[in-house]
Amino acid sequence: MLINYSLSAIVFKRSIIITFKHNFTIVNQKNTLSILLVFGILFSIIIHSNTNSSPDSTTFQNAHGHNFPPNNYASFLSFLDQFQTESNLVQSNLVNNNITLAQKHADEAVSIFYWDLLVEIVKQDKKIGDDLKLAVENLRNLTSSFSNTSPSGQDEKQKLQQSNQLVSSINTNVDKVITLTESKKQSEDANILNQVTMFISNIFNPKKDNNSGSIHPMRFADGIDEVLRNYGDAYSVDFDMTDMSNMGNIGDMNKGPVTINSNMYNSGNDSKMDMNKMMDMPPSMKDSGTHLNTNNTIVNMANYQSAKGMAEKLLDIFNKELKPMIHQNGTSSSSANLENGIMQLVNSIESKVPPTAIMMIVHTQIHPNLIKAFDLQILSNTSK
Repeated sequence: MLINYSLSAIVFKRSIIITFKHNFTIVNQKNTLSILLVFGILFSIIIHSNTNSSPDSTTFQNAHGHNFPPNNYASFLSFLDQFQTESNLVQSNLVNNNITLAQKHADEAVSIFYWDLLVEIVKQDKKIGDDLKLAVENLRNLTSSFSNTSPSGQDEKQKLQQSNQLVSSINTNVDKVITLTESKKQSEDANILNQVTMFISNIFNPKKDNNSGSIHPMRFADGIDEVLRNYGDAYSVDFDMTDMSNMGNIGDMNKGPVTINSNMYNSGNDSKMDMNKMMDMPPSMKDSGTHLNTNNTIVNMANYQSAKGMAEKLLDIFNKELKPMIHQNGTSSSSANLENGIMQLVNSIESKVPPTAIMMIVHTQIHPNLIKAFDLQILSNTSK
């Protein structure tokens, strides 16, 4: 768990500063040289922690063509979003008697819970962790007991009611964990010792870390990447849709290439692409000698549903979390552009447009406006 390492590193930094605070009174009675020595050690530790390769490192990491500084709290919330989305898809497929798809989503929900969530949730609240574990296990077992034939008896109706109750319990407890995580992050930001640490760190690495402030913009960015990955898997594409470099020289045969590069992130203008041009793009394109091959039809419906469900979840996050923040910052134009982008994403996924069109919406509309609205830091064109 990334967040566990992050919290351990935070505790370590706190202990260093507390020790320094205790010792400062003593050395202050001696001489200035001792004080400078302690400061030097403290600065060295902070610099080292900002340049190591641990999961808590705040250095820029390769993030598939659009490099955001890591934020482990945001990643944790994004995993909660994915877990919630997969659980809800279990119920919707059971209602529609798509038992095989329901079972796939149940397995995915269990996998996300155990691999990415369980340890941290139990650390925050053991009862919630136990309740979620019981609910997701029972949901998977119940789903496996459904028949692939049309439900007709009272037994099937009872199972549907039970699954609905389990999913409702999961949603309620996930919302509780999100609230706990937000509170934990706010408490950490308000801690005077952490503020001192961040201040000293920013002297050497200004605006290098997105761990301060709200975690929801980075949560949103992580969710967008998950949409791209699932949509790519749905069409079995042979390239990474989260990698913006795969969009270089995209175009159709009549209108010529459209060169996409990282300069658009530094432009004062809003980046938009013609949707008609996107829809006309051939399924096979070249980017530096690499063919971007996509299927014309969906080959993995479970992944398609995950992409669609996650996009709808992101629209909800935008309305509840991001939109109020943007208006508070006084950047209403960014709010409108970002809202148009996420709405276009949801509608385009619903219409089953080609994967390359989804890439265009994300990389030329959603990402640039997200970066502009929240002044997110980005480092482009890094080596992989």
